[in-house]
Amino acid sequence: MLLLLAGPKFMALAADEAAVEAGRLKGIEYLKSKQEADGSWVYEGHSVGITALCTLALIENGVPLYDPVVDKGYKRVRKGVDGELKQTYDLTLAALLLARVGDRADKALIRTIGARLLAGQLESGGWSYTCPAVDATSLASSARGTKRKAGDGDNSCTQFGVLGLWVCSRYGVSIDEAMQLVAARFVDSQNEDGGWTYNPKGTKTDSTGSMTSAGLFCLTVARATKIRQELQKAPAVRGSATAKGAEKATLLGDPIYSKGFTQVGYYAKSMSPGSARYFMWSVERLGVLLGLEKLGDVKWFDQGSTALLKSQKPDGSWPDSKESPADTAFAILFLRKANLGSDISRLLEGEPEQAFCIPAREGTPRFATLQEAITSAQPGETIRIDGNGPFRCQNDLFKQDLTLTAGFGYAPVLEYAVGYDATGLRYRPERDAVAQALFTVESGTVTLEGLRLQMDPPAGSNTIPWRILQVNGGKLRLLNCALSEGTKRGIVAISSNGTGEIVIKNSLLSTSATAIQLNMTGDESVTIDNSVIFATKGIDVAGKGLLSLLLSASAIHTAEGITAEKFTGEIHSKAMHCVFKCDSLGSTFLTADASNTGRTWEGRNNVYNVGKWVGAKGKPAVQVKDPASFSKFFDGGDVDPSKLTISFVNSRRPGTSTHGLNSQEWDLSEKSELAFSAKKYGILAAITGPGGGFSRFREEISYNQWIKGETPLSVAELEPLAKN
Repeated sequence: MLLLLAGPKFMALAADEAAVEAGRLKGIEYLKSKQEADGSWVYEGHSVGITALCTLALIENGVPLYDPVVDKGYKRVRKGVDGELKQTYDLTLAALLLARVGDRADKALIRTIGARLLAGQLESGGWSYTCPAVDATSLASSARGTKRKAGDGDNSCTQFGVLGLWVCSRYGVSIDEAMQLVAARFVDSQNEDGGWTYNPKGTKTDSTGSMTSAGLFCLTVARATKIRQELQKAPAVRGSATAKGAEKATLLGDPIYSKGFTQVGYYAKSMSPGSARYFMWSVERLGVLLGLEKLGDVKWFDQGSTALLKSQKPDGSWPDSKESPADTAFAILFLRKANLGSDISRLLEGEPEQAFCIPAREGTPRFATLQEAITSAQPGETIRIDGNGPFRCQNDLFKQDLTLTAGFGYAPVLEYAVGYDATGLRYRPERDAVAQALFTVESGTVTLEGLRLQMDPPAGSNTIPWRILQVNGGKLRLLNCALSEGTKRGIVAISSNGTGEIVIKNSLLSTSATAIQLNMTGDESVTIDNSVIFATKGIDVAGKGLLSLLLSASAIHTAEGITAEKFTGEIHSKAMHCVFKCDSLGSTFLTADASNTGRTWEGRNNVYNVGKWVGAKGKPAVQVKDPASFSKFFDGGDVDPSKLTISFVNSRRPGTSTHGLNSQEWDLSEKSELAFSAKKYGILAAITGPGGGFSRFREEISYNQWIKGETPLSVAELEPLAKN
């Protein structure tokens, strides 16, 4: 599985992007076709490892977490880790998969893997094929010092041990001492040619490409561990040497590293159709980790992708001497340029002095403030934010198509502050409407991705109609955002005046007042997918027109679900796989207490944990008492509704917003009647919210649809809404 195969001299021409995409898709379909009925893939002696590798390769190539093949693979690996898993390869691949899925319930399993990998490290700093089957309780003794067994291990197992420990360190496993030993191992065992071999203390053999890549990877992780340790002691100031990417330059300039880097460039140039896919994956992982287009003087991706496409078989696979899917998994990971250590890359690069940039423009210009970037941006451009902040924003106004997106690995916090008008005078929120919102959208399509928008107005201003986002025209699209207030000031998350469109996907709206307030003068549409609405009122509608409301795979946790007391138009609602935990679903939703005139409600597989159903002017419609009568009231439009007790992971009362809320708190508790249902209800927490949720979603195929302006729905893709 892990041997370097030599190949003939090969001259590469850059592979066409469409050809690479086609190769990846064929590889995806091949891997899917080879899954066993129990969710596993086959590789003798490494059932958990190969299953984790194949599932990870599918996820990294954009197959969503809710895909049945991915779900079965993940559950099979999770079950395997629960047992006596000892193999170093399998432990690391399992940790990679569990971390990639991001289920909060897997933290204990990942820490157990970390404990086993720590226990398996040898005195030489390396690993062999197996680790002791300890549990997470051994981490306490590891913190006081670990007694390691003698032995050399090998550099292939060692690079997996290092990768696995880095993943586990994100979950509180201390690896500082372990990485010091790793660094010493590779410094001491470098060959004269700058490379490394499989067994550093055994019979002297020539360096190999896969092991040289492994050596550089391990030294990179060891350096990243040291940087992180230093930052924890004294956090870096934005604009310091670290922030300017000096760490990567220092690493590349180190004599040991530089010598190995020269050698790996030589190996990268040799990639050909006959090269081992494990070797090519090792090259890819290093190139992506360092953010380099070239290794030595070769464009490693062009060289490798061309070679891979030439060797791909008609069925989508790559040749493997053991007829396992491992080579196909490694190949599509290469073609995807999957970065399994993006946080390492960010540590090496550091946080730039100027966090706001326009990446598509020549030279990638940077700006000190968001306001400067918005002023410079042309219609349709994207502003990327490379930093966590917090950044003080001053009532920015959007009048054109524009996207604000989080840089890879960041979850920027954008805070409200009172800004200045064109003459330089400070706004007065009690008078100036623009100062009553964090951002105001006047026209165009404004897209916000992976951001935390936080609002805490000045003290003594309770009578001002505060809102985080104000939409006066155009279209607002939110992806993996979190809108919140930290004080109970009656803030509205999104307020819209007039007509337009609002799309909310993978996001959390949390305020003490109303999540979405619509003051309509004409037709408007609101789409909410895989999101959490946590507020006193969910959606409040006023004015006139036609409201088209689509709710998909979302958690509506409010005192009042939908209110329309001051609305004279029509509301057409669709809901699929949502959970409603409301004191009242809509006490003023109807125009008359016994009529559905001007109101429709259709959907399927929704769960209602509500005290009261729907009514008019606070008076309930007496004929609506349960899910069946609710569906009947709307002419049978709600298919298979149910009323069950909904228990979320954390129990909160609507209206108790804080900035520290996490969308995973609205994952269904194991105590819930829904937790073990065969059907999917509510949110898929792993891809919800900024940070990790956004990082996971932007790797899915669905993200490509999103950036084209489409709105892929989490459940509708698998189970379309029936037409009535």
